[in-house]
Amino acid sequence: MKPKNKTITFIERINTTQNKIIMKTMFLCLFLSISFAYVSEKTGWLEIDWKIIFIPALLVLQIIVIGTALKNRYKKH
Repeated sequence: MKPKNKTITFIERINTTQNKIIMKTMFLCLFLSISFAYVSEKTGWLEIDWKIIFIPALLVLQIIVIGTALKNRYKKH
């Protein structure tokens, strides 16, 4: 029996506890990066290039993905 709506099935597969934690971590990192850049620019303490503001969130995502892959690779059966 096939599901009637493939979009709902796809969303249910993505909407897991581990994915929620990863997304919250990325949003927190992005929020901290943007707030640090904003405060630094307003106070004149540091000149920020706004094009590279997403790099910390991408680094966090890479660390999470690599850590999960390594954990799954060396998992004891």
